[in-house]
Parts: sequence; C-alpha cells; structure tokens
Amino acid sequence: MGLRPARRFETPKAGNRPEECEDASRVSYPYGVGPARIALCDGASESAFAREWAQILADAFVHSPLDLDNLDWPSTALWLKPCQEQWDSAVPWDRIPWHGEAKTRAGAVATLLGMTVDLGPGNSGTYQWRSVAVGDCCLFIVRDDDIAVSFPLEESRQFNITPALICSNPANNGELWSRLSQFRGECQPGDVILLASDALACWILQERESGGKPWETLLELNSHEEWDGWVQARRSERAMRNDDTTLITIEVE
Repeated sequence: MGLRPARRFETPKAGNRPEECEDASRVSYPYGVGPARIALCDGASESAFAREWAQILADAFVHSPLDLDNLDWPSTALWLKPCQEQWDSAVPWDRIPWHGEAKTRAGAVATLLGMTVDLGPGNSGTYQWRSVAVGDCCLFIVRDDDIAVSFPLEESRQFNITPALICSNPANNGELWSRLSQFRGECQPGDVILLASDALACWILQERESGGKPWETLLELNSHEEWDGWVQARRSERAMRNDDTTLITIEVE
C-alpha cells in the first residue's frame, strides 16, 4: 500500500496571467520519515497581497506544520505568528500609496485546507489522514465509486455562505478558532484523494448531487493543456465560476 505521486493543476481567473493566481498549493512526501503533507490555500482578492499570504500559509503547513493531534487556539496562534511576520516583511510598505495603506494594514486574508497522510499504528499496513480547514477549499475521498468524505463542506448550497478566512493581521482573527474545522479518517487501497479550491469544489458537489461522477472526469485529465481547456469550457457553460481553480489528486495503491 502506498501513495502515488500527487498531480497538481492550476488555472487563474480568465483574463489573468498565471503569476496572478491567488491559489497556492504545496505537497511534500518525506517517504518513511514522517507524514505526507498537502496544503491548498485561496487568497481573497479583496484584500491586499493575498497571493503572497496564501503562499506563506501553504509553505508553512508543509514545512512547519501544525500539530493536528493537539490543536487548540494558543498553538494555532503561535503557528500563525511567524507567517504573519513573514507577510509583513514581504509587503513593500514604503511604496504603498496613502489611499491603500489602511487596506494593507488590515491584512491579507486566505482560506486554508491542510492534510497529513501517515502510516497507521504498528504494522497495520494502513494510512491514516488528518485534515484542518478554514474556509471553502474542500477535501474529497472517493471510495467504491462514490464520495466517502467531503470536508469541510458537504453540499453545493453551502458555497453561498461567506467563507471563514485567516488574516495576516492577528488583530483580525478574533473568531478564527470557532470557524476552524478538523476531521480524520483512514485510507484504503483504491481510494482517490482530491483537494479542490472553491469554484471546483462547488462544481464537484453539484455534479454529484445531479447523479454524476465528477471524479471520473477529473482523473481523465492528463496534461495541463487538457486541464486548462476543460476549466475554460466549464466557465463558458457557466457551470463553474470564473475564479482561480486548483486541483490536487492523490491515488492510494
């Protein structure tokens, strides 16, 4: 039993350049020295330097991860502190125009979906996973030709709700802990793990609710060209919102 290498696809909003995409994804497979770590963050365009903030959060989850076994608000705030300091250092404060200073000082905001996958206890030969989420990027586990896990959202109508966000300004994270979700489970051979940013996650749930099997379509996309074309087609059909769109897939053998 093992994890196949992750596949990652990313497409910016229509009209934007790839370097303007405010989604950030990271994957780390340490192979025998610790759990695999996967992170997907979505920076909110209405905030300043959101792309940088999303990248900082994704990097931190993979390289300086949260302890998902003993997670509480003090440990979360402690983990966020160097991320917030890094963002503050990356902002060119001396070049911020006066009319943009208040917005920038309010901080950037982004969602976070983090997942770890590790060997089960003893010689069980199984994998256990843990996940933490703030916002509406979603984790799906496909098993026996259906979605066995949908986290943190389970229905497409939930995407009409303003998502929870993590702010680079600690003063604006007062209600963050109450909006942080955790989940865990066990992987089985044949499982497919999908991590999707919000526009794609909503499409996946809408398709499933209509009786479709959207994971089959996504797993058939074998190149970035196919992925880009497929995303643009869904946007043209108004089946998917025009938003930065990211997919990570991992197959369990």
